[in-house]
Amino acid sequence: MSEPTLPRISFVVATDTLATVSDVLASLRAQPDPEGIEVVLVCASAAELGEELEPPLGPSRIVEVGSLAPIEAASAAGIRAASAPVVLIGETHAFPDPGALEPLIHAIVDDGYAAVAPELRNANPETGASWASLMITYGQSLGGSRREVDELSTHNTAYRRDLLVAFDEELPALLRLGGDVHGRLRAGGHRLLIEPASVFAHQNVVRLRSCVGDRFHVGRCYSASRSESWSVARRALYAVGSPLIPLVMAARIVRSSGWRAHRSKFPGNVLVPLGVNLAAHGAGELAAYVAGAGSSPARILDYEIHRARHL
Repeated sequence: MSEPTLPRISFVVATDTLATVSDVLASLRAQPDPEGIEVVLVCASAAELGEELEPPLGPSRIVEVGSLAPIEAASAAGIRAASAPVVLIGETHAFPDPGALEPLIHAIVDDGYAAVAPELRNANPETGASWASLMITYGQSLGGSRREVDELSTHNTAYRRDLLVAFDEELPALLRLGGDVHGRLRAGGHRLLIEPASVFAHQNVVRLRSCVGDRFHVGRCYSASRSESWSVARRALYAVGSPLIPLVMAARIVRSSGWRAHRSKFPGNVLVPLGVNLAAHGAGELAAYVAGAGSSPARILDYEIHRARHL
């Protein structure tokens, strides 16, 4: 009797119910080799997931973690449970185009990259707010040719699983906003790649209140992680300089490859929602320097898992 074929890629995604992740599962079923995809659903409770997964997907795993917050710990649990040599940290609001997973697998298995990110296209491009959200989050990595880079987003990126598992108990901290998983991979002599042959459709926050909340909590989580080991004096210095954060970030965004590649697609004025997002992000960073992460790791979960509420 022949041995069962191992999946080629494990798609790890944190969710509360199958309904929340149904569009992602549909995009995986549309891949040329759906049987080669292992779906790893990380949830608080399997009893709350709902109906069974529909075929024709490859093997699926359900990982119960009790709580999805912080989401990086949930992702780490899914990575450890995965069985494929390539693991991708997915989102409930990002959908791989047909054929999008194959170039990522090829770049890791055949070309030897440690981490590979796809090109993202705007899944809800009708408003300036959506483009502002996409630019502030991914502008540095959008557009351009296939290229090696120093940094990637942890979400929607494929990794060599063995390299991540080797970080052991450090993995959740390395995967969080402001963590240094890519720096650690590069320090180990590994390479990172942006692969535009792979395209994911990414939904972006649009509602004004949601934009403010999302960016505030992202900024706070990012800076709380980055400044965790800083002295009080250094935190105070950065707090004083925090009003400059939106200006510095704005300069980087308008110089980014994503801005140059997509600005002709912006509907109307994108600068106002961009300014709102940047101001909220700067306020979040200030809060982190003064009082740490607070409740932001838990508050950010709604924007990550239930993006449809904020469109």
